[in-house]
Amino acid sequence: MILSFHPRVKGDVNLRLTLAGLFTEKEARTIASARAVVVTQHIKSHQYEFCKARSPNIFPNYTHRFGFEGKHANIQLFRRFNAPHPETVCYESVEDFTTRHFKSQEPVMSFPFVLKGDRGGGGWAIFLVRNQRELLDRLEILDDTYLHATRRFIAQAFVPHGGRDLRVVVIGKIMKAYWRCQHNPGEFRNNVGRGAVINYDLHPELTRKGIRCVKDFCSKTGINLAAFDVLFDRSRPEPEPLLSEINFLFGRKGLGGSPRFYELLNQAVLEWVSGL
Repeated sequence: MILSFHPRVKGDVNLRLTLAGLFTEKEARTIASARAVVVTQHIKSHQYEFCKARSPNIFPNYTHRFGFEGKHANIQLFRRFNAPHPETVCYESVEDFTTRHFKSQEPVMSFPFVLKGDRGGGGWAIFLVRNQRELLDRLEILDDTYLHATRRFIAQAFVPHGGRDLRVVVIGKIMKAYWRCQHNPGEFRNNVGRGAVINYDLHPELTRKGIRCVKDFCSKTGINLAAFDVLFDRSRPEPEPLLSEINFLFGRKGLGGSPRFYELLNQAVLEWVSGL
């Protein structure tokens, strides 16, 4: 019996996750008796752990999602599995940064670099820092706890990407890749919401490199539903892929919209079930 908690994936039994996030005894028995369980991307960590404790087969595999969400924790995951990524320093708060660099005189990363707030998408709370004045201004913004549910952030070496980055979307064994191209010279962020346009045909060799890199990382972590942002240092003659971040919730425009995403998701689930 296939149990689906996803409203767009049909199972032998379909249930809905409640807002309260709790399961009845009957639902617990249904989970335990299921051959496989499909959950939604919006599942909460305690709901996922509840299902995982009762069923060995869950899609998506979120073993390395909860506890590793956010840019700060993404870096810890990259480091754990020796994945290539830009030079990065992680901070628990602006106070942590101040103590390390302004009080203890630990050298700050060389300019230019990028400050990234831990949470938020679409390029939100991401700042290019080119000098000391900009650094102080950006730290003040990051210290505004009204804007941030978490105060953690990272400093990451700026990768001269030439206004382009590669997004690789993993849906089961399916991998879809496309480039996000920013033509505004005053904007270093390549988010579609910041004016970047999508291109499917650029740099086929770099695309293959990026897909191989993501595929290798996913084979080690078990991640099978996520979007990876991949950077290439275009100042190098033969740039290698650098994993920038993992998005477990991601936009679908580059995939052809939600209808196409759900087609791919159902295809991936059928293939996953057939391999059990």
